[in-house]
Amino acid sequence: MASLRILLELFIRFLKIGVVGFGGGWAILPIIEREIVEDAGWISKDEYLNLVAIAGSTPGPVAVNAATYIGFKVAGIVGAIIATSAVILPPFTVITTIVYFLSSYINSKIVQSVLNALKAGVIGLITLALYTTFREVYLKNLEISTLLTLSIITIYVIITIGVLKIHPFLVILSLIPIGIALGFLGLI
Repeated sequence: MASLRILLELFIRFLKIGVVGFGGGWAILPIIEREIVEDAGWISKDEYLNLVAIAGSTPGPVAVNAATYIGFKVAGIVGAIIATSAVILPPFTVITTIVYFLSSYINSKIVQSVLNALKAGVIGLITLALYTTFREVYLKNLEISTLLTLSIITIYVIITIGVLKIHPFLVILSLIPIGIALGFLGLI
C-alpha cells in the first residue's frame, strides 16, 4: 500500500485541480498537466497524451477519468478512490451551494456578468489544451505521411461528429481498427 504522504499528496493535488478547474472537461487539462506531469512528475509527457486520449474516449468526465487513472497508477485502488473523490469534491460543493443559495439570483445582471467572464476563461483554457495537444501530437511528428494521416483522422472526426452528427462513441469505436491498420502500415 502507498504511504500516507503519497495519498495525502494525491488528495491535495487533485483537490487543487478540482478547485481551480473551472470549465471542467477539456478546459481542465492544462491544470492536470501542470500539477501531475510538470510538478509531481507522476507521469511523462507521452503518458499524459495517452491519458488524454483514454480519458477523452471513455465514458464520464475527463477530470474524473484522469484522476482515477493517475490515482491508480500512483497508489493503486486506494489512490484511485482518493484522487477521484478529491477532484469531484470542489465542484460538488460549489454546485450544491449555488443551487441552494443563488438559484433565485440567476437572472441578476451581476451573476450573468460573472458567468460570462467565466465562459470566456473556459474558452481560453480549452484553447490552451488544444494548442498543447496539437503541439505535442502534430509538431512532434514531422514526417509528412504521419502529419497527413493525423490530419485526415482529425478531419474525419470533425465531419462525422460535427457535420454528420454520428455519436462520438461510434466514431471512437471506428478509430480502433483504423488505428490498428494505420499502425501496421507504419503511417502513425
